[in-house]
Amino acid sequence: MDRIISYWIDTTQDTSYPKIENDIDVDVAIVGGGITGITTAYLLNMRGVKLAVIDANRIAKGTSGHTTAKITSQHSLKYAKTIKSFGEEKAQQYATANETAIDMVEEIVNENNIDCDFKRVPAYVFTQEEEYIKKIEEETSAAYSLKLPAEYTDKLELPFAIKGAVKFSNQAQFHPRKYLLALASIIEKKGSLIFENTRAVDIQEGDPHILVTDSGKKISASRVVQATRYHFFDTPRLSFSRL
Repeated sequence: MDRIISYWIDTTQDTSYPKIENDIDVDVAIVGGGITGITTAYLLNMRGVKLAVIDANRIAKGTSGHTTAKITSQHSLKYAKTIKSFGEEKAQQYATANETAIDMVEEIVNENNIDCDFKRVPAYVFTQEEEYIKKIEEETSAAYSLKLPAEYTDKLELPFAIKGAVKFSNQAQFHPRKYLLALASIIEKKGSLIFENTRAVDIQEGDPHILVTDSGKKISASRVVQATRYHFFDTPRLSFSRL
């Protein structure tokens, strides 16, 4: 059987950032070089923060290198359930945050002239079963009440018939690695440090915090951001057990 490889990884060059070789001092240390870590680094870098990003492997090759590549505020049937469980105010915060994020990515792409195939497109959740129509109608109403660009439809440009769908207009898609590698290049040119094949193994909390790597090299930082899929340091909250 042929090895399955991510399209996003297969259509971009690999990176070659160095492994950490010396102890360093920064304002912020970011653990994880995916979309969360690199975006955080970019936003802080634009504000003059001295920072370092470390990744246990190569940046943008984990979850972010195997993503669906959609940038949407539409995530399955989310909003009716969120309103019911947490109330309209919290649901509105979630909706607004997601719509704002789409705009932010587009602004970053345009400001930096990043060639990452960014495109505004609609997003859909559809069904071919009568029993799910009511849920889709409820989701459409919930999303619309939160000022999201939602509407109900029973027609899609698909090679098969559907019973119903919720459509979110003006969503987006892009090439995530083209985007992230461009951001990484920008922040490096502006003085930020990126280290690959550098695994964080501990944080010694203090003022500053000491981030310990698998090679024994240390990063001193006033703030440490965990932008990993799972927390590697979780004392004493045990958040990882809920993930």
